[in-house]
Amino acid sequence: MRALRIILLVLLVLVGSSCSDTFLDPFENEETYFSIYGYLDELERDHAVRVIPVTRFPEKILSPSDPQATIDAQVTSMDVATGNVITWWHDLERLPDGTYGHIFRSNFMVRPGHTYRLEVTRSDSIVTWAETVIPRHGSPRPIPDTLMFPYEVSPDSGLVGRVRLPEVESPWDVVVTYDLQGRFVRLPYGRPGNKSEDGGWEFDIDMGADAPRMRSYFGLDSSTPLPLLHAILLQVRVLDANWDPPRGIFDPELLAQPGSLSNVVNGNGFWGGVGLYQYVWNAPPGSAPSGSKN
Repeated sequence: MRALRIILLVLLVLVGSSCSDTFLDPFENEETYFSIYGYLDELERDHAVRVIPVTRFPEKILSPSDPQATIDAQVTSMDVATGNVITWWHDLERLPDGTYGHIFRSNFMVRPGHTYRLEVTRSDSIVTWAETVIPRHGSPRPIPDTLMFPYEVSPDSGLVGRVRLPEVESPWDVVVTYDLQGRFVRLPYGRPGNKSEDGGWEFDIDMGADAPRMRSYFGLDSSTPLPLLHAILLQVRVLDANWDPPRGIFDPELLAQPGSLSNVVNGNGFWGGVGLYQYVWNAPPGSAPSGSKN
């Protein structure tokens, strides 16, 4: 899940670069109480959010015995559609820089299309909150919904398929998996392509460029044919609308500027959602050449 590790890195950059958010004068910022950083992931059951109290002093917890190692906060999330409320538990965790941070965790499955509200509540009933919608796409078919399947995938096949996803507005990570006679080769594509005119997303699947990577996976030289291609599986991690960066540029330095990417009420930071889009192109019947070896 390289892409989600990158998302975590972006959130850590946001925390580090906007650390001034955590020691604003509370008497001058009466409606800013916590900074929160995290997201819900449709593919995961375990979720985490970092919570930082806004105080006169920056949060730098060097030891579990430090005064800042305790936090006056209760974290809950609610599925707005069902009203189901979950209380998250608190962990004081050691961070990569050696300091400690307040991490709240929970364990549940999120539903695509549902809105989730996260609340951080102090003992005096002051609340910082944010909402996110897990992306949902129904069952849209990509355009085209049929790809040309070659008898053999090779570097000189020159097969490039332009794929358009009409309802996917903000993909983060694209993975193309080739089913070669029941043996699967998973190839990360990253975040290729660009927005299409209909507001969706479009990118190229380049079988010729992927062929050497498949050969490497099987340990084959350039003269040995690859197994026949049975299907191409597409998996796209999709970000909710809150992730859309300023001016459409996903630049951590730009996003780290305070307030550039925030959906938190009575606080600072960001809480987002990550969804999933999947589609399978199957080879049409009889696509293998007669006399081919299976």
